[in-house]
Amino acid sequence: MESSDPWTPVTKLDEITEGRLLLWEEDGYSLLLTQVTDQVICFENVCPHLGWPLDISAIHKGLLICPHHGFKFDLLSGTCPLASGLSLRLFPIRVRDCHAEVQLSRVGTNGPN
Repeated sequence: MESSDPWTPVTKLDEITEGRLLLWEEDGYSLLLTQVTDQVICFENVCPHLGWPLDISAIHKGLLICPHHGFKFDLLSGTCPLASGLSLRLFPIRVRDCHAEVQLSRVGTNGPN
């Protein structure tokens, strides 16, 4: 019997830290989690520019810096200040019982898969 709960537990909250990326992969998803000023963020591990993985990216002052071409993405909004047509694919996330849960059935700012 399938669960009707659209939220998937991904990790303990204390494993998600500001300034670092946590990679989570399961069922064909490759997601990155981090914290920005006490807000947990989850986005797809894919650069919207060339489709390359972002899991070795640097984070500086709330910006994710792509290691492949240097584009910067605002982690709170997912947008790229230099290229308005490029945005990270954000996933809805919530904290429940000290665990981060992601809603995989739909994505955040960029619409469905």
